[in-house]
Amino acid sequence: MEGHNLPNVCTRCLGRAFAMKGSGITNVARGNDALARGNLIPPTFTHSKESDCNICNGIFGRLQGYSNQMKMQSKNYEYETFLIGSRFPQEVIDLEEKFQAAVRDSEGESLRKEFNRELGKQFEASSGKSTNFNDPDITFIIDMNYDSIKLQIKSLFIYGTYLKLIRNIPQTRWIKYSEITDSVESVIGEAILPLAGGHEFFLHGAGREDVDVRMLGNGREFVLEVTEPLRRNIDLEAAQIAINSSGKGVEVHNLSLADKNKVIEVKSERNNKTYVAKIGVKGGTPEKQLMLNSLNAVCGKPIYQRTPLRVAESRSDAIRERNILDARLLEMDENSATVEITAEAGTYIKEFINGDNGRTKGSLSEVYGKSLEVLELDVIKIHRGE
Repeated sequence: MEGHNLPNVCTRCLGRAFAMKGSGITNVARGNDALARGNLIPPTFTHSKESDCNICNGIFGRLQGYSNQMKMQSKNYEYETFLIGSRFPQEVIDLEEKFQAAVRDSEGESLRKEFNRELGKQFEASSGKSTNFNDPDITFIIDMNYDSIKLQIKSLFIYGTYLKLIRNIPQTRWIKYSEITDSVESVIGEAILPLAGGHEFFLHGAGREDVDVRMLGNGREFVLEVTEPLRRNIDLEAAQIAINSSGKGVEVHNLSLADKNKVIEVKSERNNKTYVAKIGVKGGTPEKQLMLNSLNAVCGKPIYQRTPLRVAESRSDAIRERNILDARLLEMDENSATVEITAEAGTYIKEFINGDNGRTKGSLSEVYGKSLEVLELDVIKIHRGE
């Protein structure tokens, strides 16, 4: 086979085949050293200059051009850290693997690894930004299949606690029920999204309360995620004022910048909760002594709850043991009793009170001896850190 029909390989790509031997020198220097020591290009390849190399195709001579393009595409984004990623045609990857296998005793690195490193150094020098391998603000993906650059923008995460001061708004947006326009998520997100110049927003809550339940007291933890933000340093105090003065029944407190790990932390929390419930007796009026006796009887006792029918579509059917930690009567009138209940995390409070047609064993209705119903329900404390 004539030499001009063989694939071309440059000195740099030869040196990359020995990249794991020694440190502190470039792959070009390694290639020159290999040639000087008699480690010639395998006979199935031809030595060439970089611009004619069939593996790297001279891309290392175009690093400044890629860096300039990256700066142009990212100029509207506020960021401090970045990471380089790249994709190469499969035939180039296969050719490099074939070449390195033909170089005896080689301990090499990939073209992609060297390219990412060298372009990262070039971009750091020209942009003043820093490489971050774990959680970069922007990831640049250079696709050699199409000679294109794609930006992956890290979401902006904002932690806080919220209060829901009115009933009949959900925690998150309901696409299915279009007549409900506001949600905790939309009230918070629509105030913060324009400040960040983002594309979309999502609320990640530490659990959720029912639509008709108020969230009072010390509030529920959440993380708002804003995708593809143009700005990362936003005025959270101004955002809090805008939300709390909107008159939409939602307040936020303790806003601070967070990261994606905070989402995992918040969503995995399991905290006991204290509720205030206004209870009615179906077809009758509450009896004070009977209510006092019943609350005393359930206090400190376990209950067994089968997954309520109202959430059966979204949760597995199981029987869960939960504990009622405290239960006391606050006030009574001729139509209702107002009680305070502290329960273990994961307790279905409505079903604890009404019995859920027998699906909750040890319910307040069962102990009281008559069917009770929840007229109003509020969360007044989440026992974080207790």
